[in-house]
Amino acid sequence: MGVEDHSDTTDGTMIPENALAANTQPPEKTVNDPDSKHGTHATENKELPRTITGWKWALAYASLMSTVLLFALDNTIVATIQPTIVETFGHQENLAWIGVSFVLGQSLILPIGKSFGMFNMKLVFLTSLVLFEGGSAICGAAPNMAALIIGRVIAGIGGSGLYVGALTYISVLTTEIERPIYLAGVMTVWGVGNVLGPVVGGSLAESSATWRWGFFINLPIAGLFAPGFIFLLPSINAMPDVALSKKMRMQDWVGIAVFAAFCACFCMAGSFGGTLFAWDSGSEIALWVMTGVLFVAVLLVTTFHPFVPPEGRMMPVQFMKTRDLILLPLQAFLVAGSMMMSIFYTPLIFQFTKGDNALQGGVRILPLVCMIVFGCLLNGVLMPKLGYYMPWYVVGNALLVTGAALMTTIDADISNSSLYGYTVLIGLGIGCFQSAGIAVVSALAPASEVNNAVSIMTVSQVLGIIVALSISGSVFQNMALRYLASALPEATSSELGQLVTGTSGAFYKSLGPDEKYLVVQQVTAAIRDSFYYLCGVTALGFITSLFLGRKRLFLSNGVAPH
Repeated sequence: MGVEDHSDTTDGTMIPENALAANTQPPEKTVNDPDSKHGTHATENKELPRTITGWKWALAYASLMSTVLLFALDNTIVATIQPTIVETFGHQENLAWIGVSFVLGQSLILPIGKSFGMFNMKLVFLTSLVLFEGGSAICGAAPNMAALIIGRVIAGIGGSGLYVGALTYISVLTTEIERPIYLAGVMTVWGVGNVLGPVVGGSLAESSATWRWGFFINLPIAGLFAPGFIFLLPSINAMPDVALSKKMRMQDWVGIAVFAAFCACFCMAGSFGGTLFAWDSGSEIALWVMTGVLFVAVLLVTTFHPFVPPEGRMMPVQFMKTRDLILLPLQAFLVAGSMMMSIFYTPLIFQFTKGDNALQGGVRILPLVCMIVFGCLLNGVLMPKLGYYMPWYVVGNALLVTGAALMTTIDADISNSSLYGYTVLIGLGIGCFQSAGIAVVSALAPASEVNNAVSIMTVSQVLGIIVALSISGSVFQNMALRYLASALPEATSSELGQLVTGTSGAFYKSLGPDEKYLVVQQVTAAIRDSFYYLCGVTALGFITSLFLGRKRLFLSNGVAPH
């Protein structure tokens, strides 16, 4: 099941040219003049770049999808179990870390992505699986908040490897014509998992299983699909003749360290401001100064890449040579953050305004997930047939910015139909182009840069989520505490902190009807304020989508035959 023929790429990572098909060359791309009327298109050989077909390919694909689903579930499963976790461990000031820590672990997604092009792909994938499952086990058995956060970081590292591994395997094992549909399947499962996370978490938190099974659940599911990982995924060793020591030197360790430190400082500055540290405190100011310094350091390391050749630098900016290859990662950054923010705060709105418990709040976002799935599938089927990708981004962002603007009008008395309508617009907007980006950049980028294209798109998603959750979480917590302190001047800071986490706390239940309604008003106002961030990023997404190329890609009437 291994691959014998390989080809060096310009970045030294090497991509298998015949990926699993003996004597089969990689797709031959034919690119028209970018300024021509018809834009870019591709033609390729009809032979499949894989040897596993039929039920074996279906099982291998399903196994990859299972890891994407688990990774996505873990992204958001804490959205509805955060209050229960805080009740168990205390430390309400660390509330934001429960969600952010998992995403923080994903800041290593770029070096992990490069590892798939340097080491045995199957070994890297299985190592990521062990890290993800190990981190999940730590979270499920955590005796305190610190252990939970550490476990979430470890699971985030492993989960990012599973996600980029699934994308890389599919990019290598599919033809350019069929790739959009298979990638649409990945992004659909990712979107469904992210949206179902609160539902699964809420149901477990309300059951005798407790919130701990929100993390333990990953272990039996991975065990179920283990035969697919072990026996069907091909062992593609991209650089079999290169010594391990040389491969290790090819990694941009300075860039990795600086980038991870930047992500950590940014998360801490955004999450701790106004909660753990006062905004004008020395600690908070120091965090923001370090964030700025490290951001400059990331730019410098990317530009001058000390100790590594240009093609070895952590951020593979060398392939971003056209306007679309710059704008598409930006779109991925914006839509990933938009989706995650909507998933985190929509259940909270229903919990406060409708008195829902964690499970009911999770179920309420099913219209959002249905529209994301519908949009992803529609894009996956129609984009390869029609060829154009720019309209999907324009229409999707237009729907997103409309839904985001409407979310800034919510109040304590908002109707169910209005909330459902707003989330339907947001979900359909996300679905229109969420799954398109990786397929498009894979077609636009040179064949030797496909690994880098996948990596830069996935890290853009991760950064978008980190920024969205950090900023929106900071806005929500700070504004909620400010509004609640004004409405309930006699409440202690600890009691106010309990109110921010949800309506299941003892202090909220002890309040009278009028005071409860007052709390709902203040918290809803804080959620409304956080959606101004979503308005800003979706407006930016719409404006930049207008500058995408009017090219035609794929040019197919269907999927390549098996």
